[in-house]
Amino acid sequence: MSAAKTPKEEGPTLTGISVSAVLLAFVGALLGFLYLASVPPTSFKSVADLNAYLEKKPELKLLDVSYFEGPVSRSRSWEQKREALLNSGATTVELTAGEINAWMLAKFRQPSAASTAEDQTGIVIQPGVPNFFIDAAVGVFFNVPTEVSIYGSTHDRMMIAQGHFSAGPQVQFQISALRVNDAAIPVIAGLGKQLVQVLLQAYSETDEFVACQKAWEKVESVELVADTIRLKLR
Repeated sequence: MSAAKTPKEEGPTLTGISVSAVLLAFVGALLGFLYLASVPPTSFKSVADLNAYLEKKPELKLLDVSYFEGPVSRSRSWEQKREALLNSGATTVELTAGEINAWMLAKFRQPSAASTAEDQTGIVIQPGVPNFFIDAAVGVFFNVPTEVSIYGSTHDRMMIAQGHFSAGPQVQFQISALRVNDAAIPVIAGLGKQLVQVLLQAYSETDEFVACQKAWEKVESVELVADTIRLKLR
């Protein structure tokens, strides 16, 4: 009689090993992103403040885990400039970061939870009042404090977009870096722009937001001078 054949033991295939490695890398990257997204970023009021900090405690790429918070003007000079931007014809309007932030606080109140989008997963994302920081050297920081509610558990996050304005005739804000707290988000293929637009949808039906969108169509060029944005209108 011939000897009974024993089943051949199959070892892991190269494809199986590769898929497992990719899955492990993805899970690791996701956990790393969630951890960094939970770490509050360090804020600075000016480039001078950041440089002073670096002199005392040098850290590489500190700007990657920090952001600049713009001031809020105590004067009401923004009101006349807002009127010129929204209702004037061909002119030039100059707004400091402080004036823009005072405008935001007065006209862009945090939307109520009822007006924010909620999907079937029980997640509510509620953006707060945007904050702008302007510096001719580092560009524009657009910061949106965001409240994320997941099945009743609330988490505060800061969306930080850094970028600059394109040349005319259709001026756009071009994002060069985007983060949620300390977690970086790729800006390729318009992903960063889409995320910002999703957050701003909470304001999209307000009269002020619609008026600003219409006024932006008149902007022919944008120039940054120190902490001021200079808008040339058609």
